[in-house]
Amino acid sequence: MTAALGWLVGIIDVGQFLPQTRHTLGRRHDHAALRGLSVWTWTIATIQGAAWIVYGFANDLLPIAIPNLLITPACALILLARLRAGRTPA
Repeated sequence: MTAALGWLVGIIDVGQFLPQTRHTLGRRHDHAALRGLSVWTWTIATIQGAAWIVYGFANDLLPIAIPNLLITPACALILLARLRAGRTPA
């Protein structure tokens, strides 16, 4: 039961990032739209995902590691798109 719950939460966790990733990549050429995304938030999310991957594999917790193998690149793509959009005007 616990393992099934872990996998379910992992699937839901991946699902929460998919709409933002799709939305961001669809508007990657609209720099004004992307400037509304927080560089700090997506930097932290990318680092956090990488840390969960390491932690999950180090502790044989695949329901933590595997979803983050999908989440971390998604966060990195959003961060990269935002960085390419340039700085937010003051």
